[in-house]
Amino acid sequence: MMEFFSNVKSATPLPYPDDDAKVTKLYDAGPYAAFCEDMEFMWRWTIYRDKKLVQEGCSLTLDASLRAVEHVMAFFNMARPASRQGDAG
Repeated sequence: MMEFFSNVKSATPLPYPDDDAKVTKLYDAGPYAAFCEDMEFMWRWTIYRDKKLVQEGCSLTLDASLRAVEHVMAFFNMARPASRQGDAG
């Protein structure tokens, strides 16, 4: 079974978009930023934390992309440990 996985290669992560990139910014708060790119037949969305790709996906419309990003961001925000009263932060 392990030989099956030996040929699997991971794709190179998408770089953080520069100022010239033809993308729409969907989210920008804290260490997170999300962008969407029109691929003609679908919209590709990407989420970055500290300018490193953490999640990507695709949707049929820009609006659906925004909803998908909001859903993922809600999960990321729930997954963060809550600060206790009296903690700095």
